[in-house]
Amino acid sequence: MGRVIMPSMARKRFSPSGVFACVVCVFLFTNVSGQTEPPDAAEAFEVGAADLDRLPKGKEADGIVGDFVLRNALIEALVAGNQPLRKANMTVHSAVPTPGCLYDLCARGSRSDQLTILAPGNLQGTISSVRIVSKANGEGSPWAHVRAERTGATAGGLEQVHDYLLGPGWRHLIVVSTYRNLGSAPENVQPAPFWKGLSGETTALGIRSADAMDPLDRQAYAVAPIDWPGCVNSLDEFDLASGAERRIAIAVAPGISPAAAWGTLAALRGTTGTLRGTIRGPRIRSIATASVEIPIDGKKLAAYPDAAGEFAVLLPPGEYALVARDIGRPDVSIAATVRPGETAAVAFSMAEAARVSFEISGAGAENTPCKVQFRGTGGTKDPDLGPTIRAHGCRNQYHSETGWFTVAVPPGSYRVVLTRGIEFGHHEEDIQVRPGRTTRVQAVLERMVDSRGWVSTDFHNHSTPSGDNYCGTDDRIINLAAEGVEFAPTTEHNRFYDWAPHIERLGLSSELSTIVGIELTGSGPHLNSFPFRVVPGAQDGGAPQWNRDPRINAITLRDYQGGSPSRWVQLNHPTVGEYLRDRNGDGVADGGFIGLEALIDAAEVWSDRILSFDPVVRDVDKTTGKPRRYQNRTFAWLQLLNQGRRIQCLAVADAHEVFNGGVGGWRTFIPSSTDDPARIDAAEIIRNAKAGRMVVTNGPFLEASLDDGTPPGGLSVHASPVRLAVRVQCNSWVNIDRVQVLVNGRAPPELDFRLSKHPDLFPVGARAALRFEKTIEVPLAEDAWIIAVAYGENFKLETGYGLSWQSELHPCAFHNPIYVDIDGNGFRSNGDTLGHPLPVMFPMRRRL
Repeated sequence: MGRVIMPSMARKRFSPSGVFACVVCVFLFTNVSGQTEPPDAAEAFEVGAADLDRLPKGKEADGIVGDFVLRNALIEALVAGNQPLRKANMTVHSAVPTPGCLYDLCARGSRSDQLTILAPGNLQGTISSVRIVSKANGEGSPWAHVRAERTGATAGGLEQVHDYLLGPGWRHLIVVSTYRNLGSAPENVQPAPFWKGLSGETTALGIRSADAMDPLDRQAYAVAPIDWPGCVNSLDEFDLASGAERRIAIAVAPGISPAAAWGTLAALRGTTGTLRGTIRGPRIRSIATASVEIPIDGKKLAAYPDAAGEFAVLLPPGEYALVARDIGRPDVSIAATVRPGETAAVAFSMAEAARVSFEISGAGAENTPCKVQFRGTGGTKDPDLGPTIRAHGCRNQYHSETGWFTVAVPPGSYRVVLTRGIEFGHHEEDIQVRPGRTTRVQAVLERMVDSRGWVSTDFHNHSTPSGDNYCGTDDRIINLAAEGVEFAPTTEHNRFYDWAPHIERLGLSSELSTIVGIELTGSGPHLNSFPFRVVPGAQDGGAPQWNRDPRINAITLRDYQGGSPSRWVQLNHPTVGEYLRDRNGDGVADGGFIGLEALIDAAEVWSDRILSFDPVVRDVDKTTGKPRRYQNRTFAWLQLLNQGRRIQCLAVADAHEVFNGGVGGWRTFIPSSTDDPARIDAAEIIRNAKAGRMVVTNGPFLEASLDDGTPPGGLSVHASPVRLAVRVQCNSWVNIDRVQVLVNGRAPPELDFRLSKHPDLFPVGARAALRFEKTIEVPLAEDAWIIAVAYGENFKLETGYGLSWQSELHPCAFHNPIYVDIDGNGFRSNGDTLGHPLPVMFPMRRRL
């Protein structure tokens, strides 16, 4: 770490004169690149329906009609309006709204907002008003000014006024908070701002800074208290006596990097100089992927270059030991001295990166989405390519939308594993990556599984608009395409959103189709539903509110926006015993939410434990190492089917990241008249799903029907025995060794086919897709429902999923029940509880 000399900085606080001097001397006339700019105006306006294109944009942008924008030529910010239920997303203070808070902040026109919320004094709950005090600087005010106010009457005595100020040429926003105690008793005040949606937070010299959740998004923020007329320069909590008033001001700034945002506020504090740098590789090529580590106050702040490989940050005078880093290249260190008011120029010359170049195609030599895993061999560690939320480099994986891509990795020995989901073969190759060299990998991922007439679907996935994760929407879509999912409704938490523009922009319309949907979420039952339409400029895209009773949610979703014959409603990751038998969760059956199954089309009751025939799952928590027990929801489903509770099963990923919980591990195949994702008829998919024509799988492709053509979900009037045609295909990294036919949830031994006992029924060969094919005679003594299960008892999915949790799954596929009425008197359920009490409330884990 370099020695930083800044004695004046250690003592000096922000001052009003320092702020205005900084504005005049630095921001009005000189940007951090040193280019002269004319003064610009600052403005504020309330967002109307005609202003939606004027809203700040970005991954976390959340502006709607009724909000307020402050902007100048350099930055733009959005303050949430005082609107009913106004929230950035469902996870920011989930129990209360957050009007009057800062939702968006970024460079003007950059489309790079990464801030979920910044709440001065952790402002939350009902407020009295948000309004414009000054629309523009020069109109009787030196700045544009928006005020959020909570009166003493509204707040029970503690009045709060938060003034958002933006001046011409500022690269920061100032928030002045006034607290007045109009009550009779002292009030405790905690003025520190709350922010959310950022990573790597650090505090250096009293300035907090944090990066985007994905550093490649190149947007960071800094915040600090400042001196301001009449304000106390402290964010320590305090007790405010009756009748007393205290004012506090903070500055908040965006920047391309944590160092850039931090430097903007450091320049308000006192004298700074400019550190300007370039990062070049051989043949003077710019390097935009690197970062420069800057030691400040015992901390390390990152500076990022732009597309030209250049960066500039404002720093206190001092000596700095800088380190440039980039994956696949040796680090480069340079010492720099920053002097007051001067520019210190540094030039990093980095070696050529060690890279792997991929040219991956499908049948016919066309490009194909795919995923690659890098597995270190011979002592080489698995690389860490980036955060788990990113498609283009997440831990040791990289997901590509085209199949033509290059990945920088540390030199070493690797086994690369390329996959394209469960219908395609895979490619494995050992490679040696040498310093400064590019290793080329070419491969063809051929379709092995013949799934004509079926579409690979996933009805439940998330990206950052959901609020409970920060996976970029583009990253989620690339993840879906790389895993071979062809139809994925947009199901963000508690908001209507549409992935279609993202799919089109990524050039993936021929790979993936979507429609607008939602997961309606709260601290209880969750439901997914689609199709809907987004209401532009409305809170949550016009979505409804959640209710604790899933039946009310189901009815609301079915009827919302006028309803639709194609409206789909599903119950997500249910605690089966609670929702369907034990509503108050006291362990005593009370009927559950009676009538719920009549209001839903399916439930997520899949797992790879369908053949365990045990109501309890016992395993070990990998984090704590402690044993745990939870309900086997699939067994509970089988029990309820015997009680006449006709609940269709579907499987989903419920993905919130790309690595370790991305899509692909579970999905549902549904019949379709077209195999072209661009031509998928969503209404047809929903119609077939409602009929129960669904096969759930984490790998094997299973087809099953009676010899009279009755498919899964269907009813056949047929005397015993019936003949069930079962066919199973697998790709090169999925395998099965067992097929079991369940009859009313029981597993007759004569309908249990295993590789060890029936080798002739299980063709071998990694390149042969067919793994089982037989028409099975099923004797029936009573009306029965039948399910065929394909299972890999001695196999797992580690080839396709590597370090992700899905690798622990056993290959498993099964279909929805086929019902058989053997006497023509109508189907009658037998009431068999399968040797165990019917389920009631029990601890539940989602990933099964």
